Amino acid sequence: MGLALAGGLGAILSVFFQLYGPQGYGPSDVAFLLTLPSLCIGLGNFIILPVALAYGRRPVFLISTIILLAATIGSAAQNSYNGHLASRVMQGLATGASESLLPLMLTEVTFLHERGRVFGLYWTVQNVLSSLMNLTSSYETAALGWRWYYWVFAILVGAGLVLACLFGFETRFQRPVVSLDGRAVMTDDFGVTHIVPDSEAQEYLERHGIEDRRGEDAEVPLKSYSQLLKPWSMTSPAILFTVLASSITLACVVDVSLTYDAVLQQYGWNPKDIGLINLGGIIGGLLGAAYCTLLGEPFIIWMAKRNHGIHKPEHRLIILIPVAILGFSMLILYGFMATAAFEGGGSYWGILVSWTLFQVTFTSVLIVTTTFAAEASPKHPGPALVMVIGTKNIVSFGVAYGLTDMVQHGGYTWTFGVLAGIFGAIFILGIPIYMLNPKWRRYVTRAEEKKGITTTD
Repeated sequence: MGLALAGGLGAILSVFFQLYGPQGYGPSDVAFLLTLPSLCIGLGNFIILPVALAYGRRPVFLISTIILLAATIGSAAQNSYNGHLASRVMQGLATGASESLLPLMLTEVTFLHERGRVFGLYWTVQNVLSSLMNLTSSYETAALGWRWYYWVFAILVGAGLVLACLFGFETRFQRPVVSLDGRAVMTDDFGVTHIVPDSEAQEYLERHGIEDRRGEDAEVPLKSYSQLLKPWSMTSPAILFTVLASSITLACVVDVSLTYDAVLQQYGWNPKDIGLINLGGIIGGLLGAAYCTLLGEPFIIWMAKRNHGIHKPEHRLIILIPVAILGFSMLILYGFMATAAFEGGGSYWGILVSWTLFQVTFTSVLIVTTTFAAEASPKHPGPALVMVIGTKNIVSFGVAYGLTDMVQHGGYTWTFGVLAGIFGAIFILGIPIYMLNPKWRRYVTRAEEKKGITTTD
């Protein structure tokens, strides 16, 4: 619900242009109501995650849900632009739990071979539910007023809070350090098992802030913010690529969401019917999930068999090739069809088709990059996963920030042509990543072996 709420204003954005325009707020100011929560989702990830690592997943998730509920009620009740924007910021910060904490919890309760299917189901359900909720938003606004857009979400978030209190169990499990054949076996907060010689165990525990429970009177070491967040997982080429790929894809979704309201009205659509475009999100989400699970996963297994039964995380990058080409093409198509709407030509079907098929790309990229991040970092799969999911919102905000000015000065064809160029260039980087990242993983493994440390996932 949080992601649908934070990113779902596109279908009713014209209502806020009419509401805040007479008050002196321009299109860029109104667009902040949609883009700024995306930035705050990314920032919220890096606030929520360390707190969850320190105090547990369940209490932090419940507190985030309570804040989201309060912010949603505040959005429905506010009477000013500044109050509206402030409540949207709080919604974004609280929604960070669904982008970082929930994937981490899924990682903790699944095995490695299950994560592709689990993350596929997670992102698909999230995308379909978001599209389904936003499908009705324009009709709600036309019939009941824009405040009911928030009241409906407040009711649903409240129901979700009750369910979370009853069924949202704690997934954190702290395993004690044990000695086995002269080696210390320890598991960190992300479920990664480390094996080091007993002679080096104490130094390793202190350096990484892992609690030693072998003694009854052992003190719990304090962890710094950087130890909880582990930002060095971003040094992996694979993680950098997945951040960029997921960021530009999300940014393009936000950019289309900012513009399709005006474009479809130019094609003669009634404002109350704009939400119907989100049918494309449902169809695209299901097609993206089907592609990744029914075609992608068997392909991964086939590649592993060809590689003498050894799975390489980089095999997942091959799955991105068709959807990257599809996404690039749909951005070009959307730009031309949006321009045609204001020049008296084209068809709204071009907008609907480009949005629907780009949703296939969006869902597929989320599934593949999330799974790839969890597999590609041999030492810190948990932090790598969270860094990818969290950072993509911050980077995508930077890409989407200047959209309004770009459209005003260059037009839709030029704007989405530039976005398509950036999109294509980033995905082309997947070629050297496919070839070089295995060398990086071998380098990391050798460095750990020199220290007498064995890491497993």
